[in-house]
Amino acid sequence: MVAVGALLLPVGLPATASAAPVAGEDVLYTLDADFDQGVLQDVNHDAPNGDQLQLDRRTTFFPYVNVAASARGTMVRIDVDTGEILGEWLSAPDGQGRNPSRTTVDKLGNTWLSNRNEAGGGQGSVTRVGVIRGGTRVNGDGTPNPSGDHLVGPFSYNTCEDRDQDGLFATSRGLGDIRPWTNAGGVDTDGGVETAADECLITYSRVAGTNTRTVAVDADNNLWTGGSNTRHQLISGADGSPLTAPVSFGCGGYGGLVDQAGTLWSARYGANLLRYEPGTGTGACLDTSHGDYGLGMDPNTGEIWHTGVGTGHTVKMDAAGNVLGSFPHGHPRAQGVAVDVDGNVWVAHALDNGTNTVGHLRTDGTFVGNVVLPGGNGPTGVAVDSNGKVWVTNINSDNAQRIDPDAGPVGGGGFPVGAVDLTVDLGAGAGPYNYSDMTGSVLGEITAPIGTWSVVQDGGVAGQTWGTVTWNTEAQGSVPPGTSITVEARASDTEAGLAGEAFAPVSNGVEFALVGRYVEVRATLTASPSGASPVLSDLRITTSERTGVFSCQATALNLAGVVVARANPPDVPCVDDAVTVADVNLPAGILNVRATALTARTDQTPDDLLALPPAPGDGAVSTARVETTRITSLLVTIEVGVIRANASVTCDAGLNPVFAGSSQIASLRINGVNIAVGSAPLTIPLVIGSLRLNGTTTTSSSLVQQAFALDTALTDVVLGEARVNLEALPGEPGGSPCRV
Repeated sequence: MVAVGALLLPVGLPATASAAPVAGEDVLYTLDADFDQGVLQDVNHDAPNGDQLQLDRRTTFFPYVNVAASARGTMVRIDVDTGEILGEWLSAPDGQGRNPSRTTVDKLGNTWLSNRNEAGGGQGSVTRVGVIRGGTRVNGDGTPNPSGDHLVGPFSYNTCEDRDQDGLFATSRGLGDIRPWTNAGGVDTDGGVETAADECLITYSRVAGTNTRTVAVDADNNLWTGGSNTRHQLISGADGSPLTAPVSFGCGGYGGLVDQAGTLWSARYGANLLRYEPGTGTGACLDTSHGDYGLGMDPNTGEIWHTGVGTGHTVKMDAAGNVLGSFPHGHPRAQGVAVDVDGNVWVAHALDNGTNTVGHLRTDGTFVGNVVLPGGNGPTGVAVDSNGKVWVTNINSDNAQRIDPDAGPVGGGGFPVGAVDLTVDLGAGAGPYNYSDMTGSVLGEITAPIGTWSVVQDGGVAGQTWGTVTWNTEAQGSVPPGTSITVEARASDTEAGLAGEAFAPVSNGVEFALVGRYVEVRATLTASPSGASPVLSDLRITTSERTGVFSCQATALNLAGVVVARANPPDVPCVDDAVTVADVNLPAGILNVRATALTARTDQTPDDLLALPPAPGDGAVSTARVETTRITSLLVTIEVGVIRANASVTCDAGLNPVFAGSSQIASLRINGVNIAVGSAPLTIPLVIGSLRLNGTTTTSSSLVQQAFALDTALTDVVLGEARVNLEALPGEPGGSPCRV
């Protein structure tokens, strides 16, 4: 187990050392520099635990604030460092209810939002927007254009989907660049993003809660939803499909969150707060003395903070729902609430016209003061960003503002009150609401840690076959009880195409069959409920090597062991070779053999067999040819025209070896008598022995083709012999060059 000191809270999105694929067919990742070639998300190799990966103490959340522009029916994503608006997306297809009011961020950086105006067919809806970092703006034909409608990789991070598989990602450039979502023919009405022009719109799901408000991500990265009908439902964080039947206790359905124990908290304006334990299926409705609107959590203690719209107080509860205190926050009304890691509680005071403050108190109840919002009116939502600053959305002034908690005058308890240091205009008619976890800080700071390391490896050739991923072969690797390391892979012949492929799980050291020039491997580290982290000490990605090779040999003439014109004498492995002999005159026992233009050739495709994965058409060919031959003895004279022999083995479309052999005797005359032969097998008895023509001998792994074989009691003559074989590699019984 790693030392606790190594698990520190990181700030911001983890740096990615390189977006470029790592070249190689067999690459070991074990040193810090090796791991830095991939993307580290919520994992580290910090000293003193270097050259290995372990989880960060808390999940790092992405450097964005995701604002529901409720009145415009869109979501706007803002870079928390610069204030730049990175994109704007519709919250639902045309013809469907929009008016998004809550957003939340999952572990992969995707943003879920709920559509408050959807209740058609007794269902609500939620939408998920992917995240894409890096890339280059291009036109639809791929030509660079800073104002282009598309992005092309390489990307440092990408969860969007290349739905049209053109290698480009069509997505919003910024504020006002809202791509259509036509819903032609109502194809997306019941769910789906088929007609969405923006490829960062990755999920649209219909859910049980009507006029959906509650969206809260759990530790498994699935989404709890809830609506005005108080029906709550868990949907998949992978594809948005329902994972549970709807549950209702007659309360909740507004803002919500999932705490460290996996308990769902769901607020209800003017009514009761739902506290639901999915593990046991038990729930309770807590009365309004516990609050009735905004929900937040203390990342240090797991305590729940809940505002009351008209009470002037915010309530602190323990994880069981017991009230621990009720504290004034500097205004008679309140909506959203957020708690940071430094013990500060931030309260958005109200959407009322004229309200322009955010309350600041400490988690012990000490009131610090009110942050004035210059140019802000109607603060409704607050959230803590990846730098520890606080964002507030102002529904009446159509803007979002960033608060520096270390600025402003000194207030109660000797703490700075805070001051606005950035204002972002969201455009007319935005009407941002957002009393929710719009930065992902609640999920990132509270739920059980989970992190990933991913890398793209370039196998060098299209159709590369990937074989094994092996990890934790070193003593430092560990998976303590309750923790896990899972590894997945996907492959494509283009780097951009990886995003369109689904990850498939792989087992440690067990061969799998993914084909493509590029493979992306993702290791997911999950902590135990007690916070123990697994350690990934090393990981190796290799291509899948062929389990065998071809052998081949061609011989023009073999007279009693005297060989003339033989291609590839070693036979194993097959290599390209060619031999030509103009003529030969050989005596052997009772026979004399004269032959002209003897040639032998062997060919293999591809030439460097073990450097490439198996593919249809791979194979070996042996050919032998003799132009003329005259064999004489005391009793027999044999004259032969052109002799040809061919043997081949080829990997078919199913990567099965297919053997073929053929030979031909152009003419044959024995003691002056012409005998028709051609290519058919034929055996002719002679006074000196036996003559076999066009013979083929096959086994499951070999083929030998002999055009002419004369067997005598003292001497044998073979003319035109071609052979091909499959040879298993050491340790691969039954191996084949067509297989991995």
